[in-house]
Amino acid sequence: MGYLDTLGRVMKGDFGSASAEEKAAAAHEVIQVCAVAAAAVTIQPFPVADVLLLSPIQIGMVQAIGRIHGRTLDKKTVLEIMSTVGASIVAQNVIMAAAKLIPVLGSVVAMSMGYALTYAIGEVSDLYFKHGSTLSSSELKSRFRSIYETKKKEGEQAAKDPKLKEKLAALTKAFEAGVLSKEEYEAKKEEVLKAF
Repeated sequence: MGYLDTLGRVMKGDFGSASAEEKAAAAHEVIQVCAVAAAAVTIQPFPVADVLLLSPIQIGMVQAIGRIHGRTLDKKTVLEIMSTVGASIVAQNVIMAAAKLIPVLGSVVAMSMGYALTYAIGEVSDLYFKHGSTLSSSELKSRFRSIYETKKKEGEQAAKDPKLKEKLAALTKAFEAGVLSKEEYEAKKEEVLKAF
C-alpha cells in the first residue's frame, strides 16, 4: 500500500474515540510510509524537482497527523507548523539540491536527507499536536534536529547497502526500457526502500 492510500485512509478515518495507543500507531504508520515515499522521490537526478515532489508528501503527512489528533489543517497552517519546528521547505530543498551536485554520493545523501527530514517533521508534528502550545519553539526545533540527525545516519547506512543500489538500478533500467509504468516504478521503489 502506497503513501497516498495510507493518507487517504487516515484523512477519512474517525479518531475521536481512538485510544492514545491507536492514535500513536496511526501516526507512526503515516510517518513511516511518508518518509519512505520521500526517500523514493529523491532518487531522480533533478535537484530542483525535490521541492515539487517532497512538499506534497510532507504537507499531506502533517495534515494526516493533525487529523489523527482532531485537527483540520490547510496548507498555510501546515507550512507555518513546519517552519516553527525548523523544517523550512525552502531551506531543506536548497540543502538537498546542493547534495545532488556531489558525484555518486549525492543521490545517497539526498535519499537519506529526504527520509530523515520527512520522518523528523512527522515525529515533531505528532509531538506538537499531542502537547499543543505547552512546548516552546526551541524545544520543538531541538527535538527536530535530534530526530533528523539520528534518521539521517540510519538512512546513510541503509543507502550504502550494495543490494539496495542494485535493486534500485534494476528498477530504473526496467522503467527506462518501458517494462514498468511510472506508477509501477514508484510503487516498486517504495517497496524496495521499505525493506531496508
